[in-house]
Amino acid sequence: MAKRKEDPTSEGSPAWMSTFSDLMNLLLCFFVLLFASSTMDAEKIQKIAASFQTINFSIIKQGEITLEEGILVSGGVTQLPGVQSIMQEVGKASKETGHEIEQTKPSDEAGTMEEGTPQESTTESVQEQYEAEGKKQSEEMYEEISDLVESYDIEKNIQMDYDSQYVELNVNGAILFDSGDANVKDEAKFFMQKIGSILEKYKNCIIEIEGHTDNVPVHNSKFESNRYLSTARATKVYEYLMANADLNDENIKVAGYGESRPVAPNDTPEGRAKNRRVVIKIYNTQSSR
Repeated sequence: MAKRKEDPTSEGSPAWMSTFSDLMNLLLCFFVLLFASSTMDAEKIQKIAASFQTINFSIIKQGEITLEEGILVSGGVTQLPGVQSIMQEVGKASKETGHEIEQTKPSDEAGTMEEGTPQESTTESVQEQYEAEGKKQSEEMYEEISDLVESYDIEKNIQMDYDSQYVELNVNGAILFDSGDANVKDEAKFFMQKIGSILEKYKNCIIEIEGHTDNVPVHNSKFESNRYLSTARATKVYEYLMANADLNDENIKVAGYGESRPVAPNDTPEGRAKNRRVVIKIYNTQSSR
């Protein structure tokens, strides 16, 4: 019996593919016509353009690029690289349709944002948290030092205060020095030993010793001005503390401000007495880093 001959295989694509290709071409032409006859919403484009400006690029080692988290444009799409070229094309299209789009100025440098942007709000939030933590540390130190001052029975000779950076011990200069002199008085040395015992507990923190005077000119040959006198007094306090207390020299600062930082008017004897002082600032752990 003779074998049945097989039908020859047709060459080319299947018939359905030609019909599908024609359909895709028609759809493409249809959407091109729609796009060509459409007009651009200038307000929406302006919002998109403004959101592009919140992008922040930074080039780091090994050629990596970091992109900070920004505002979503729409439908979960975030800002992408090539912002300037995109904005130029958008500007050209808007001019062709008769709509002008206001261009927002880019930041002068990476990370610089317009006022009120999310990055600025984040920066302010971090700063507030930093200051709050510093204030908390200083407040705890203030309570501890107040207890020590009271236990040493020297609270009458010290005025205390604190802020987010340090606790301040304000000592009247008349307790420590004779008029126009920078040497610590003998009767004040026992008082200074108690101050040294307090500072030993915070020797790993930054300690700043400041000398201050009133505005009455110095009338002796030892010092040329109140600035020299205040610096010499702060230095003498530093030297006495270093000789009689276990402190870290690298953590201590000494400064003399003369009459430049008064805390009271200099037109009364009481005010001048308040301005003649030595201030010891004990910085909290956060500010000592």
